[in-house]
Amino acid sequence: MMIEYIAVTVKDAKLIEKSGADRIELVSGLTEGGLTPSYGLIDKVVKSVRIPVNIMVRPHGQSFCYSKDDIEIMKNDIRMIRSLGANGVVFGMLDMEGNVDFSQLEELLTEVGTMEVTFHRAIDSSINMLDNAEKLDQYKEITTILTSGGHGEWESRMETLLKMKDICKDTEILIGSGLSKENIREVHEQVGTNAYHFGTAIRDDQSILKSVSLEKALEIVHTLK
Repeated sequence: MMIEYIAVTVKDAKLIEKSGADRIELVSGLTEGGLTPSYGLIDKVVKSVRIPVNIMVRPHGQSFCYSKDDIEIMKNDIRMIRSLGANGVVFGMLDMEGNVDFSQLEELLTEVGTMEVTFHRAIDSSINMLDNAEKLDQYKEITTILTSGGHGEWESRMETLLKMKDICKDTEILIGSGLSKENIREVHEQVGTNAYHFGTAIRDDQSILKSVSLEKALEIVHTLK
């Protein structure tokens, strides 16, 4: 069982570690869906906890389509993140047609070194999720795909997640977005990827503007483990 929680501050990260979760995804700009955090924050969080810390690499929240300048920024960010000792990076990109932009992906992968790579929920906005997932599974550098199974009701999303789980032989399917203490048992019983990602579910008042609640974080860990 692998449980990942989102942190936006050093305090969040310390509480997440205390809860017994397995990994942190560190971001800024949660209101924009998660952006690249500052180097100062990355450095402090990595040095403050013992569990792995993966860093969001996303220069803006306008879309998942990136210009050449955006890609250069992301490459520089990845180099810096690697030098700060993070466990991994989290990114994703689409072309104008809504498919994964594999040329941009390959450009970023040249900078990751030995860090783990999570392809994030950009895949949920792609026009053919299963086809894109199958192609991503062929990249040895990509260890994880973070996905909600697309958009819409949980019933249809879980069908997609099951298919993705079957398609991806070498890549971990990390289920995220909309998970809560109330629905995680059902999702786990029906899909059972053993890898789950939580954001607002562990925050005070389930607000992206509030801190991690140790009590809520502990509840989910205890439910799953």
